[in-house]
Amino acid sequence: MKNGNLYSAISIMSLRVIAWGMVLMIACVPAATLSAEQDLEQATEDAIEQAATQAAEKVVEKVVEKAAAEVAEKAAEKAVEKVTADAAAKDELKAQRPEEWKGPTEVDFFVFVIDIDEIDDASQNFTANVWIRLRWKDNRLANPGGERRQRRLEEVWNPQVLLANRQGLVSKSLPDIVAIDPDGTVFYDQRYTGHLSQPLMLSEFPFDKHTFTIQFVAAGYTIDEVTFVPGASKVNPSIIGGEIARTWSLPDWERVQFEALPLLYEPLEGLKIPGFAARFEAKRYIAYYIWQIVLPLAVVVVMSWAAFWIGRVHVGVRIGVATSSILTLIAQRFVFASLLPRLPYMTRLDYFTVGSTLLVFMALLVVVTTSYLSTIDRDPPARVVDLSARVAFPVIFLSLLGWFFFG
Repeated sequence: MKNGNLYSAISIMSLRVIAWGMVLMIACVPAATLSAEQDLEQATEDAIEQAATQAAEKVVEKVVEKAAAEVAEKAAEKAVEKVTADAAAKDELKAQRPEEWKGPTEVDFFVFVIDIDEIDDASQNFTANVWIRLRWKDNRLANPGGERRQRRLEEVWNPQVLLANRQGLVSKSLPDIVAIDPDGTVFYDQRYTGHLSQPLMLSEFPFDKHTFTIQFVAAGYTIDEVTFVPGASKVNPSIIGGEIARTWSLPDWERVQFEALPLLYEPLEGLKIPGFAARFEAKRYIAYYIWQIVLPLAVVVVMSWAAFWIGRVHVGVRIGVATSSILTLIAQRFVFASLLPRLPYMTRLDYFTVGSTLLVFMALLVVVTTSYLSTIDRDPPARVVDLSARVAFPVIFLSLLGWFFFG
């Protein structure tokens, strides 16, 4: 009985313990669940916050990138606009004449002929060494209160001057740079060296005198757009337009006169291009040709007359003198050929040399004729021919010589 009651009591206590344990378990489950939910919520919030931060950062980066791209694009557009505007301004500065609405642009010129190195009769040209200065006003380049500055020639408007009668390559010794005063006055200096064509009429050679022209033109402009005006020398204001050096490199030419003047260039009839020119007149020194050509020629001609004073019995000697004279003259002609211009027409010196050659040849014919008359016993006519030749030949040659010197 007691054992049964004890068993019952133990059973009842076990049931109570199990019940309380279940109660505690039931009570603990919601608490654990709540803690897990809270941890999950916290983790979710942290993840959301982190994602939101990253998203915000990306948005900010995109906004910044977009703003930077817009700023760069605007800056590039402004730079392009500025470059375009500057290029347009430069193009306008180069293309449009200064104050073209007022009429032709006035350009002052001054020409200094440094030297004439050569005059080639055969090629119809001469070699010149020339310095020029051009001056014009362009108020668009004014910089009041500033200093004198330099710019490249192609960056500003200029009359585009070139040599119209150049032959082949003409070199420039100075850079194409202009000097600009604060008031907008533009100066351009240049030095040209090269061959210039010049038609020469040499019919009076070697007593000829010629006018040589160094022609400058404003390429691409008309007389209504550009006008050239002679300027004064800075060293000597009384010299207007230009000057030429007092001494030349040419030994056989003498300067007669010089002038620098505005001169329109007319390549075709009715076509006039604004320009200016330096013109000088020069003549040859005749002394060289007298001593080198005329005197030796005269000696040969006079030598041929010696046959008229040799006795007719000496036929071989007489013919030998005449033939040697004409052979000497022919040899001299070959030597003179390098000194004379090659022309399709006769010059005064050509007429003189041809006339002298014919006189020597006629002297040979006279000697042969008189020798023949002597051999056929007709000595009196032969004597008359000799006496006549002694007078006629000197008179003819002196007449030819007078015509050669005095025309």
